[in-house]
This record gives sequence, structure tokens and C-alpha cells, in this order.
Amino acid sequence: MPNYRLTDLTYGGALDLEFEVALLPVGATEAHGKHLPYATDTWQVEAVADRACALAEAQGARVLLLPAMPFGVNENTLGFPWTVSLRPSTLFTVIMDVVSSMEEHGIPKFVLLNGHGGNEFKPLLRELCRQTSVHLFLVDWWMVASEARAAIFEAAGEHADEMETSLLMHLRGDLVELGSMGPGATRAPRLQAMREGWAWIARPWHLLTEDSGVGDPAKSSAEKGERFLSASAEKLGAFLTELSAAAVDSTFPYGP
Repeated sequence: MPNYRLTDLTYGGALDLEFEVALLPVGATEAHGKHLPYATDTWQVEAVADRACALAEAQGARVLLLPAMPFGVNENTLGFPWTVSLRPSTLFTVIMDVVSSMEEHGIPKFVLLNGHGGNEFKPLLRELCRQTSVHLFLVDWWMVASEARAAIFEAAGEHADEMETSLLMHLRGDLVELGSMGPGATRAPRLQAMREGWAWIARPWHLLTEDSGVGDPAKSSAEKGERFLSASAEKLGAFLTELSAAAVDSTFPYGP
């Protein structure tokens, strides 16, 4: 029986367990085109995390999978109905408290597995690194197997696109409404600096795209989703295995 899911453990069953790594998946609750569920980001990061932890545990890693957080920073996508957003300061406070709890229980290493592009966690890790003895790592799950992503998917995108649609077709095909898919078209910026990519704004998503999608999902398939999920979980699982086995000394995570 797997021991890595905190949600599945009983107090009695957990008493004799020790963990080296805690992993927290963080998703979001937001519109994903007209064809994908609001829980898309959360279900994706949860699935990758669960499979990676299973692979790592099978290799002897002592990893604890925490329950996925379903809310993220969505201030600029609130123009779409029923999107739920946490302010960055609120989300940071929650993460800090989770890390503090893990520190209390003796966890030496913590992986923040991000599942939503609007969650910018690097400032949090820079703030926390001098406030905790826990070694903090940040992973954007969709970047783990970037080479596989480029090989598997044909159309570029970033939201309710071919990649996300394929993953949801694999994970929850019963909830994907293929007949409602849009082209994922976006409006081009008026300003040259924005078009060249060196001037940035928090994009008001409802002005960027009519149905919240960015990227054409037309060539999506469950098979592509399964391939990318497997590739991502294998690489993440290998990282968790290596991280669990690594000794924490005066120069960790660098060499002597």
C-alpha cells in the first residue's frame, strides 16, 4: 500500500513513518476555454505529482505528497465568471504556514510544484530562504519535460491549448466538451515594446481572448496527454528520488 499520500494516511499508520521530502502541488480555479473544467490546472498538477511520488517511492524515496491547493493568483483573469483568486500576499502566507508546519514535523526538504502560470513563487522563496531551515525547491511542472512537450504537441499555446486539452482528455475525458472548443485566438498588443516582449503587463485576460483560451486545441488527443504526463512524471520522480537520497550538509545542494 502506498505511503506517500498524506490524504490517505491514518494517524496510526503515520506514526512510524519518516519523510525526507514534502511536495505541495498548487493549482488554480479559473476558466479554461469553453471546453475544459475550471479545475484543469489543479487536476493536472495533482496527477503529475501523484504519479511522480509513486515512482519515487518505488525507488525507495521517502516523499510525502500534500493535498493539492486548488486556488492560485488569478487577479487578471477575474473578468471571466466564477474564477477564484487569491492575492499574492495571501497565497504566500498560506505557503509559508504550510512550510512552517512541515518544519515542525522535521521535514528537511520541500518542493513547491506549481501548476498555474499566474503563481509567481520565486519572490516567496527568496523571502523564506532565511526564515526556515527547510530547503525549498520550486518546479513549474509543465517545464519538467520541455523537450517531450515540443516533440508531442504541434500547436504552441499557454491556456486551454493543445497541451492542456490533451491532458484533460486523458485524465477526465468525460468532462471535456470537444464541441465547444474555440481556436484560442488572441488580440495582438498595440504597443511595439509589448510585441517585442520587453515591456510587460499583467494581461487583462478578458481583453486578450474572448473565451479565455490561448492556443489552438484542435489537434489534441488523450494519447498525447498520456505521453506528456508520463514523460513529466518520470523526470519529476527521478528528481524526487535523488533529492530524498541527498545528504543535507553545509554545502547542500552544491558539491563540497
